[in-house]
Amino acid sequence: MPEPRLSMTFTCTVEKCHTRSTHQFTRKSYEKGIVIVQCPGCKNRHLIADHLGWFKESTEDGKLKTVEDLMRAKGERVRRGSISDDGVVEYSPE
Repeated sequence: MPEPRLSMTFTCTVEKCHTRSTHQFTRKSYEKGIVIVQCPGCKNRHLIADHLGWFKESTEDGKLKTVEDLMRAKGERVRRGSISDDGVVEYSPE
């Protein structure tokens, strides 16, 4: 049986890029491992989840584990799809 996959759509926040893209990854990596996605526009890599503590400088010394945690800490809006939407996490800068 294939591992459940999540999908995330976001707009790149790199100055002069703002490319909107969708990425898929396994639920296990998002909840227990590390997820990094590459923007198809600027080719910058974005940290989505770090449960292994590899990027402590980006995650307030490992306290913020996912992009959802990071966004909430900045006071930004997180919109999560229902289970039937396969756990979509969407972010658009205001």
